Amino acid sequence: MLIDIFSVRRTISIAACLVQMNIGTFLGSTESLLLAVMAYDRYVAISFPLYYNIIMNWRVCRALILIIWPGDFFLSVVPVISRPLVFCKENKLDHFACEILAVVELACGNLSFFKVTIFVVSLFTLVLPLLFIMVSYILIISSVLKIRSAHGRSKAFSTCASHLTVVSMFYGTSISMYLGQKNLFYSKMKYISLVYGVITPVLNPLIYSFRNKDVKEAFQKIFAKVVHYH
Repeated sequence: MLIDIFSVRRTISIAACLVQMNIGTFLGSTESLLLAVMAYDRYVAISFPLYYNIIMNWRVCRALILIIWPGDFFLSVVPVISRPLVFCKENKLDHFACEILAVVELACGNLSFFKVTIFVVSLFTLVLPLLFIMVSYILIISSVLKIRSAHGRSKAFSTCASHLTVVSMFYGTSISMYLGQKNLFYSKMKYISLVYGVITPVLNPLIYSFRNKDVKEAFQKIFAKVVHYH
């Protein structure tokens, strides 16, 4: 995607575009499912801290990964591959990447299969994980409120801050894209997809590092140098 954006011609072959589309769909929906798993991980850590290493052991983590990745591939990629798109309209893609909503707009023929597939896959990879996350956080809040000390409650909530930030950015924009519009795609939607497609992945390392002591000290040193320089 970056190579195409920074190139002069900004062209991509149909085969490469479809590959990019399927990889993007697969990784995006996988991230959604992993965010749900992370919510459960935080629930266990806060509600059952003494049993955390027993419940979330490496065997369980590996099993979850082995279920999520292949399962998501068969759910989000296989249906699209099984019914290849046929293109007969203009060859200009009104998007910064080959996202499925924009690509389908250029296809011709009966597109009801793809529209239904996108909607159903979105339910399983966006709506259900979000509901799972909401239930997890309701249970987390219930557990945190039972903590007597204010410091303990603050520490428990701080462990969820980074995850909640990513969840709000990712699900808020992706659900509005895939379930909120009447038409399949229109030009302004590409700006919304920038949030979950570009901004969220770029900010992920920074957001998840806020609570890291070494990272905080490094930022403080950089900030101190900038202030001293000015």
